[in-house]
Amino acid sequence: MNRVLHIIKATGIAGAEKHLLSLLPALDRERFEARLIVLTEPSKLVPEFFSALQSAGVTAERVMIRGHADPTLVPRLAMRSRALEPALVHTHLLHADLHGTLAARLAGVPVVVSTRHNDDPFRRRWPLSSLLRIISRHTDHFLAISERVRSFTIEAEHAPVSRVDTVKYGLSSGAETLPLDVRAEFGIPAGPLLACVARLTVQKGHRWLLPAFRAVVDEFPHATLLLLGDGPLRTKLEQLVAKLGLIERVIFAGWRTDVSALLPGTNLFVLASEWEGFGLALLEAMAAALPIVATRVGAIPEVVVHDETGWLVEPNNTAAFADATISALRAPEQMVAFGNRGRARLQAEFSLQRMVSETEQVYTRLLPQRPADS
Repeated sequence: MNRVLHIIKATGIAGAEKHLLSLLPALDRERFEARLIVLTEPSKLVPEFFSALQSAGVTAERVMIRGHADPTLVPRLAMRSRALEPALVHTHLLHADLHGTLAARLAGVPVVVSTRHNDDPFRRRWPLSSLLRIISRHTDHFLAISERVRSFTIEAEHAPVSRVDTVKYGLSSGAETLPLDVRAEFGIPAGPLLACVARLTVQKGHRWLLPAFRAVVDEFPHATLLLLGDGPLRTKLEQLVAKLGLIERVIFAGWRTDVSALLPGTNLFVLASEWEGFGLALLEAMAAALPIVATRVGAIPEVVVHDETGWLVEPNNTAAFADATISALRAPEQMVAFGNRGRARLQAEFSLQRMVSETEQVYTRLLPQRPADS
C-alpha cells in the first residue's frame, strides 16, 4: 500500500477543501492510504473543516503557518514528512505548493504532485511568477481541474505539457442527501429564492451580483438572495447591501457544511465570478437540479452550457447579469428544464467516480511498482 500525503492551507471550506472531502474518502484503501496536513493560521483554526474530515473518515492533522512566507514551515513540514514516509506528496493551493513541494524534496519524498485549482491572476506577477516556475521544476506532475487551468499552468508557470493532466472536479449526484427546509432555516418568506455559494472575495464578483440583484428586486419585490460563504469582504458587502436598500432581501449565511441539503430548497443559482478555475459550487447547484446564471469566464463554460443548463453573461456587467436573472425568473418552466439537464450533465460528465479513477491512474503511473505482497 502506498501512503499519499496531501497538503493544503485552509481558512474555511471552499472548493479545494470540498474537493478533498470528496476525493480522499473515495480513494481505493487497498492501494492508497490517504493522509492530510492542513496548514492553518493561529486565528483561523477551521474547526468546521476538521469536523467534516473526521466525519468523512479522513486522517488529518494541523500544522501552523505564520504569514505568507513562514521560514520555519518548510523544515517543520519536512520533518513531519520524514516521519510519515509517504510515497507521494500531493499539494493544493499556493502556500502548500510553495512550502509543501520544497519540504517534500528536502525529506526525500519520491514523487510530488500538485493540483492547480485556479487561474489566479496573482500567479503571473513577479516575483511570485518566478518562484512558481522554480517550484514547478521540482514537481513531478500537475493535475488541473479544468482545461482552462491546464492552459494557464502551462503558460504562466512554464510546466511541460507532458506533465499536466486535466482531472475535472467530480461530485455525487446528491440523491443520498436529505434536503433541509431552507426557508424555515433562515426565515425566508414566499417568493423567488436565489442562492450563491462563494467565498466573499473579489474573485467571486459580489460587487456586480448585488447591484444586479437590486434590479431583480425591482421586478420581483419578494425575491431573496442567500449568500452561502464567508470571507474578507463581508463587512464591505454588508455595507453595500445597506446602501442598495436590500437588508431585508439579502441573507449572509456564512460558512455552511450542509450546502447540498440547503440548495434543493432554492430556485436559481447565481455566480458572478470575475475569474474562475472551475467553480465546484456549480456542480453543487447541478446536483440540486438548479438552473444557473453565471459569468462567461475561465472554466465556467466547460461546466455550464449556455441556453441548455443555464445562462452565461459577460463578467463585470451588472445590467447583463440582472437581465439574464430576470429573464430566468420569468420562465419557471424553462428553469425546471435547465435544472434537470444540469443534473443529467453532472452524472454524465462530472461524476465522483470518474474524478477518483483518473486521480488513481495518475498515482499508479507515477509511483514505483512494488511487489504484490508489499
